[in-house]
Amino acid sequence: MKVTDKDILQLAQTDPRKAFHWIFGQYWEELYRHACRRVDSAETAKDLVQEVFITCWDNLGKLSAQEHLQPYLYAVLRNKILKLFEKDEVRLRYALQHAAIDAATDIDPQQQLLTKELEDILADEIGALPERMRQIYQLRHDEGLSIREIADRLHLSEQTVKNQLHTATNRLRDRFTGYGLSLIMAGTVLWMQQAV
Repeated sequence: MKVTDKDILQLAQTDPRKAFHWIFGQYWEELYRHACRRVDSAETAKDLVQEVFITCWDNLGKLSAQEHLQPYLYAVLRNKILKLFEKDEVRLRYALQHAAIDAATDIDPQQQLLTKELEDILADEIGALPERMRQIYQLRHDEGLSIREIADRLHLSEQTVKNQLHTATNRLRDRFTGYGLSLIMAGTVLWMQQAV
């Protein structure tokens, strides 16, 4: 039996645990499916939805009985996803910058050969991206445009640009995992240079 948002939020004033139980029962699966479409990991999606419900619990007493829970929960989820994308991009840039510095001091001829091979693989893989995704990736990595600048230039939302960059990065990363460890290490160095 589906309980209305108004009834749940009225109940939250007297029995917050039961109200939260109803919210969780009615919205968990829907939010989880939505999160899975936005991120490439079921575990990450579960973690994000769990964070949404923690935020919901923390704010349950502040929600008005006139509010609608679905838009509120989706807004919280959207913000969690955006923060995740921003955090992942910062971590990736940091790791790639430090690996590039370490690798630049001791590249041998074999490493240079592997790097050349990876440059070819990377160029092929970037070329195989869907046209709009490739365009966004190249504007970010070749021209160094910010997400906002790309969104403005292509008349897209910033979220669309972030999603496309996230997907492109995952595709490129997955492409390198099919190769040997030394090639992957060289790929990491090359990828760092691309990301900077």
